[in-house]
Amino acid sequence: MKTIWNKFTKITYKKTILGIVGCLALLSPAYAEECDVEAMDAFAYEDCVKAKSGGTVSTTDFGDKASPQKNSGIDNADGMETKMVLKPDAPTYRPFERDAYLTSSFGENRGTRYHAGFDYSTQMEEGWPIYAPEDGKVIELRVSPFHYGKLMLFKGKSGKTWAFAHQSSFGKLDDQIIKKQYSSKKNDVIVKPGTSYKKGDTLTFAGSTGIGNPHLHLEVRLDNDRIINPALAGVAVADTMAPQIFGIAVWQGNHLAITTPEAIDKGCVETPVKNEFNLSMAVKIADYSREPKENPMSVRRITVWRYDEKIFDERLDTLRYSRMSQIRDQLLWAEEADTAGDWHVINAKLAPLSTYRLEVEDFNGNTTSKKFTFHGRCKSDKPLPLTKVQTSPLFTFLSRPMLDLFRCENGMKFTALAKDQVIEEDMCKAFKHRPITVGRLLEIYPEMTNIHYAADAGSTGDGKAVDETIAIYSFNQYQKSVNWTTKIGDIGVTQKITGIPTGRDTTKKILAVTRTHTDSLDFLEFHPKGMQLKNWTVCVENSENNHPLYWLGETSRNWFIFSKQTKGKNRCATTNELRDIANINNEEAPTLGFPYWGDMFIGGIRQPALRIPLMFKYDGVADGNSITVTVGKKWVAAEYDSEPREIVIEGEKLPEAGGTFNLKIVDEAGHKASYDVDVPEL
Repeated sequence: MKTIWNKFTKITYKKTILGIVGCLALLSPAYAEECDVEAMDAFAYEDCVKAKSGGTVSTTDFGDKASPQKNSGIDNADGMETKMVLKPDAPTYRPFERDAYLTSSFGENRGTRYHAGFDYSTQMEEGWPIYAPEDGKVIELRVSPFHYGKLMLFKGKSGKTWAFAHQSSFGKLDDQIIKKQYSSKKNDVIVKPGTSYKKGDTLTFAGSTGIGNPHLHLEVRLDNDRIINPALAGVAVADTMAPQIFGIAVWQGNHLAITTPEAIDKGCVETPVKNEFNLSMAVKIADYSREPKENPMSVRRITVWRYDEKIFDERLDTLRYSRMSQIRDQLLWAEEADTAGDWHVINAKLAPLSTYRLEVEDFNGNTTSKKFTFHGRCKSDKPLPLTKVQTSPLFTFLSRPMLDLFRCENGMKFTALAKDQVIEEDMCKAFKHRPITVGRLLEIYPEMTNIHYAADAGSTGDGKAVDETIAIYSFNQYQKSVNWTTKIGDIGVTQKITGIPTGRDTTKKILAVTRTHTDSLDFLEFHPKGMQLKNWTVCVENSENNHPLYWLGETSRNWFIFSKQTKGKNRCATTNELRDIANINNEEAPTLGFPYWGDMFIGGIRQPALRIPLMFKYDGVADGNSITVTVGKKWVAAEYDSEPREIVIEGEKLPEAGGTFNLKIVDEAGHKASYDVDVPEL
């Protein structure tokens, strides 16, 4: 059918189909009689003809009565089918007496997982009282300097478990935490109080423990695996802005086209192949909670109609902890991942000559709708930035490796190689100067194993000349494991990968690695980012540098040591996601800044506390128990506030001004340090 369709690209949709009907009628009257172009849409007609010619036709119904779609780690509340619309309860619960806006939403992209609740700003203040949402009991309290920070789990009579994270104080239950800390001589502890509270009682107090500025993270858990959208449990959502659409990407195999908001607003979306079926699409969407637009969040619902037929409907009502890692089936990874919005896959059958309507709804019912058709070119379209902090010309976009041939404009030269043999001397002359998928290059040069790129210091933008190689490995979509060894300059790199997902994308999958330089470090870039894996074991053999392996946080741009890795000339580490990696020589333990008096909350009451800045470049502390404070021979509890990297000690537990105490630290790399600290004047 595709061959016939291409033959009639200059004819209108209806006339083309009628022409095909006429041709088929000459072959067999049954086609024209049973495959009615006037009564069938393009998909139904194509399937009809395919069936008549002996082909296999999918029986999937993409209409309103379709069976529930599996949403890559996203189900609907209580396991209900996708097509059943779940109505949020009337807003009956506000965690605070004061108005609070969202800074993060349910299902928001957090790299390797979804965000499991709502985040409410407390306007950079700690100590806001939080009230019980229903009658129930506190079943668990946890203290940690990372992740949830101080966490309270409250089991209500409804059966739901409410999680309150990043607390400054657990109110009257702080006594149980302090007792457990001093009896165990551990800063990070778990307590299970079983204390009862009535609806509306003061339950706990907001803070900034764990990650982030002062805020409340609120989750509503149905059981040990399922987390429900808090709006469905009656939690108030102060979201007054409708979602925004920042781009649409359409692709077929390795052919990719991207459309910006200016063209989408005029009803035009670009397609990379003219008048062909088997198109795929992703939409970049962000929601915001207030002005100014500081807090891009996720959305609750995405629906797509083709004419008046609903072909896609995805609702974010329930997450599962056990499926969090499958986030990249729904949200494709892009090198500009920390910019506003996420690329949502629209898992539906798309026809080239149809009119579509896209509707996006946030958690407060605000909606945005766009109507569009596909075109080979949109006059009002503009280039869309595909990277943000990328240094090398190799990058990941929509979970696939890309080569930025726009660097040709600045004097960078690219050469395609089959091992040591040159197969394209100057790729800048062979291709347009714009990003292209590495998969598309492999279609043109199937024997290609490497791409060499070079530029002088005046062409790179950072004043440093570059002369590097990209190593490439391709495999089919059904392959679940890879064992690939290559060389980048004088560095040997081995990747053993298991548990590679096999999805609906039938194109070959690509692995690519190169070396780049930033922040006074040489490091290895691995692509594509965002690939879901069971295990990725990477070994780096570097005779010039066999120091420990560190991985780069893609949005924080901080380096973190692999806690478990081999030693010696060949360093190996294992994780479940491709990372950028560097060998780093760091022998310095964290040092202390100047102590100063601040405060902390105990029993919900503000208390004087000594705060000591902790300074390090690479290796921080693994947990709160990596910090030990002693006054004489007496152990004293201490908190670590990971933002802004401060050790916090209750003032009453310390000597008078002018006295000293000892502080010991063990960092993530195992470096130990001991400091005698003078207590300043209050």
